[in-house]
Amino acid sequence: MNASSNTKKNALRILMGMIAALALVIVFFVVYLVNMDTYNHTDRSVEPDSVSTEVTVDIHPRGQSTDSWEKDDAFEDKILYAKIYEATITNNSGTRLSDWTLRINISDDCYINNAWCGTVEIHQFIEGKENVQTLDLRDYTEDEVELYYIKGGQDLLIPLTKGDYIIYHPDEATGEYPITSAEGYSGEVNIGLIMYSFDEDTDLSDYVFDYHLQKLWYEGMGGFVFVIIFAAWIILMIFLIVLFRVSKGYKDMLYDEEKVLKDAVYLCLAMADGKDFRFQYHSLRTAEYAKRIAAQMGMDEKDCETVYNATRFHDVGNYYISDRIIGKPSALTKGEMELVKSHTTRGAGLLKKVSSMPLVQEAALYHHERYDGTGYPKGISGDDIPIIARIITAADAFDSMSHDRPYRDRLSMPEIKGEFTKNSGTQFDPAVVDAVLNIIDDLDQEVDI
Repeated sequence: MNASSNTKKNALRILMGMIAALALVIVFFVVYLVNMDTYNHTDRSVEPDSVSTEVTVDIHPRGQSTDSWEKDDAFEDKILYAKIYEATITNNSGTRLSDWTLRINISDDCYINNAWCGTVEIHQFIEGKENVQTLDLRDYTEDEVELYYIKGGQDLLIPLTKGDYIIYHPDEATGEYPITSAEGYSGEVNIGLIMYSFDEDTDLSDYVFDYHLQKLWYEGMGGFVFVIIFAAWIILMIFLIVLFRVSKGYKDMLYDEEKVLKDAVYLCLAMADGKDFRFQYHSLRTAEYAKRIAAQMGMDEKDCETVYNATRFHDVGNYYISDRIIGKPSALTKGEMELVKSHTTRGAGLLKKVSSMPLVQEAALYHHERYDGTGYPKGISGDDIPIIARIITAADAFDSMSHDRPYRDRLSMPEIKGEFTKNSGTQFDPAVVDAVLNIIDDLDQEVDI
């Protein structure tokens, strides 16, 4: 039996073991997903006497100087006292509070006049009959109100007595849900109610807060371990496919190898770009732009492919950055910005031993360097910056400017051209800018991702 046959048989044995191992991992992952689905669909609630570290509810008078007043035009001989109450819902769970309702049981006679920003489902019992209506108390007409009510001047007051209750349904459009939370970070929502009563205070202490929590599959140790194991499995599969190709010698095996390699690369890029849906496919688009710029600068086909392959991994270090920071809609703190900047060095460290793709480490490490030396992480300038990094800097900027970002809308093509011209010699290599401007109208065409 020759060495080729031995290699083929050994590879087949390993392949069967790998398939069995993958099947076992998939079974465990399915169990993990089932458990997560159960977690996400578990009905949860908080009441005044609950002991909960996940979610807290605090209903209290808002307490500002203009948040209470008297009304003397509802009754001839009685004065109503009005007060704005605030319900603060705090999510400390470390995951998303996906949906919720707040039921407030009425303990004594009062009137509800307004609530924001959601709708209020009012249950009013009159002479043993339950009247139910859901209203947006900020926006309605008197003709729409089917419940019993009275008028006090221009105000419509819906009376509530002991045994009645209201259910507040939050408004997603104004951010009342989902309420996000992460390790070391609590999400919070405040809602308001205007209540009238003959006493100066309305008792709103009896409530039931119903909610669901939601985890994504990749959150937590289970999802992280699955991604690592699956990525390792794909790498080993690539190695086995290479062995099969050598032993069999069929030309179609090269196609299969490249297809699996493409899938593996796609998985790695998805883990980096998938941190925030707004940056989906960013690395693949940037790689295509870089390849076109390299061709315009006179590089041959092989060098252009090298630029393309290396550029795909320029942001792989983003995998180490927290989802909360990557997707943060507001300005980053100094510490958070330093963490974001670290994706260059972390990505380069991750790619240090990747020898099959030239310049991939340089692409990750230097793509945020600026031509005038004010970039990071090294602060190098001019021709000291590898040419591939200077090309990626321009391609990366074009992709950013031509797509919407949390802090601005996409720029027009004339605006993009103006930015490249203005920053030539400072942020960008002038030679690269010349190449970009020569083909910039073609760069805006759909890229193959």
